[in-house]
Amino acid sequence: MARGRGRDPSLFTTSEKKKALYPLYRRARYLDKKWAITCSKPDEFTLLGMIPLFGDTMSTMLAVGYFRRMRDTFAIPKEVSDKMKNNIALHVVISIIPMVGWILRRIFGVNKRNYSILQKYVMSEASQSKAGSDSTETTR
Repeated sequence: MARGRGRDPSLFTTSEKKKALYPLYRRARYLDKKWAITCSKPDEFTLLGMIPLFGDTMSTMLAVGYFRRMRDTFAIPKEVSDKMKNNIALHVVISIIPMVGWILRRIFGVNKRNYSILQKYVMSEASQSKAGSDSTETTR
């Protein structure tokens, strides 16, 4: 697999897609942990976000790195990639706003949103391209 060029989702079986999506799901959950209302234990990303400019830059770099990981796993068409890039751009704009942006960034969850877009694309490819081949596998 070449860098930046993932495999076409239609080449995966449904179980292979789920196996490939699971680590991406776990990573998105880890990166976008929600801050508890009770303020019990803020995670490292919440604390990092409190540092002006540095925290915003680091959270954006983590979102870009996560996007690259998704792109390395699956071949993503331009439309899907553009939606994900727009989410990251919105994340940057939200991050610029002092204090309110910190709260909105935690609510927005750029990585979970991008994972959701990827999952919808990959699983729709599964239902469209593998529907015929899955039915032939079960009849054998």
